[in-house]
Amino acid sequence: MMNHGPEVWRTTFQNEGYLVLHDLLSSGLLSRLCAGMEKIMCDHENLPARLKREIFLERDHVKNNPQWYPECSPDQSGNAVRQIDNLLSFDPVFTELLCFPPLLDVLETLFESTEFGLHLLVGRPKAARVGNGISNGAYHRDTPQEHFTSANTIIAIICLDEMTTENGPTMLIRGSHKVSDDEARDPRWREVAVDKIDPSDRVSVCCPAGSGIFFSSKIIHAAGHNRSAISRRTVNLVWTGPDVLPTSGERHQYEGLRPRSRIDVFRKQMDLTFPEFFAGQESRAPI
Repeated sequence: MMNHGPEVWRTTFQNEGYLVLHDLLSSGLLSRLCAGMEKIMCDHENLPARLKREIFLERDHVKNNPQWYPECSPDQSGNAVRQIDNLLSFDPVFTELLCFPPLLDVLETLFESTEFGLHLLVGRPKAARVGNGISNGAYHRDTPQEHFTSANTIIAIICLDEMTTENGPTMLIRGSHKVSDDEARDPRWREVAVDKIDPSDRVSVCCPAGSGIFFSSKIIHAAGHNRSAISRRTVNLVWTGPDVLPTSGERHQYEGLRPRSRIDVFRKQMDLTFPEFFAGQESRAPI
């Protein structure tokens, strides 16, 4: 919970590899985020071309991976949205989340630095009944897919709906982040067989709407399918620690922004990029 304080957050994250905070979002921001996501999902066919190309549908995912869904046809997924890339292009409320002080407080604590930066921000609606997990719900580490100089990265999942055992919760293997960067990057971690998992270390994250789930990219985790009648909408962010640099040519929207930086040039970048949240802000600590 948020009222446990930074020392508990840091210790829990270091020991377990993850942290769940039930009251991260304010009720007002939660409502605005839900409305923003719902607007995209309900009207994505009428979006301008520049935004429509950021939408990936479940039916296309099923079509591209027939080995995972032998009894499903793409049409059964209807128009359900699987992922919304470059979410910051759609609605200012997602920028509000990016700049939300309680979120940044947690990240500053976990990285033990003000010099963490954004890598990407996407929407994951996981629609009722037809929402599918990553890699067919298989356990995996994210690090083999990452292209950074260090595995000091944190995934933040912001829950817009309650996460339950029925609607495809995030599942984590506590303590599995305690490996070297080289070991975490090994391609074999793209998929981990269930029989290699110690059931006593498995955590199925169930939490209310407005919660934040933070975990190391080294941790073994999975996301189940949603076959319930309730959507499980989330906003997913990936953050990099200080001195972590990309090693591929791919770049995401606003990648590299440092919303808490104490370095002049990065502070100026935030002031000019999001003046409604940062320009003239005197509360940030001086350099």
